[in-house]
Amino acid sequence: MPAQSPPSSARAVNQNLVVLDPAHGGPDNGAALGEGAFEKNVDLALAERLKTALTAAGFTVIETRVAETNDPLTTDQRAEIANRAHAIACLVLHATTTGFGLHLYTSTLQPPPAEAGEGIGAPFVPVSWETAQAGFVQQSEDLANRLSSALGNSHLPSLVGRAPVRPLDSLMCPAVAVELAPLPAPGVGATPVTDPSYQQQVAVNLTAALKAWRDSRAQQASTAPGALGGPQ
Repeated sequence: MPAQSPPSSARAVNQNLVVLDPAHGGPDNGAALGEGAFEKNVDLALAERLKTALTAAGFTVIETRVAETNDPLTTDQRAEIANRAHAIACLVLHATTTGFGLHLYTSTLQPPPAEAGEGIGAPFVPVSWETAQAGFVQQSEDLANRLSSALGNSHLPSLVGRAPVRPLDSLMCPAVAVELAPLPAPGVGATPVTDPSYQQQVAVNLTAALKAWRDSRAQQASTAPGALGGPQ
């Protein structure tokens, strides 16, 4: 895969655009979730609930998979879609029967040294496809923490960590892998990931977090040096 252009402060970001990447699809079923359910279907169902909630909140949503197909996109093709979109965030959606609540993962890449900054006169440095996320790792971690806080406010447990989940390393925007696991239900076992009400609760809370994320970034942009109305 060829190198990409490096991230840049001048690179136009659509503050109202979110990319959803429901993992697997076609012959790739993902994990078996019991009672004939497969991960690919739960990923898609959660994506559709998220899209509805995000659209109602004023976001534009791009999905890398909108229906079951025999020829799903590769992870590299999904990353290419996200990178062309210049989105404010990308969520890679997974599901599992292991653990509880939501597992939120960011890339294992290390951010570049602070002194390797950009700006006028800075030399052009190509960005490898496999390490494109490095310049966004800190933003992605911030986003993951915001998602976790929003889930916690509704008593949805979450775990934040780092993992080599494709295509995170190739994404040039804040990106988090969201893995849906069963919800603990005291006295009655656990609510399965296939439960529509559980999926909807997750979608609503993730949307609330993304709204707060959008608003905070807009505020940062308006107060940045050189911004209209910001410090000069």
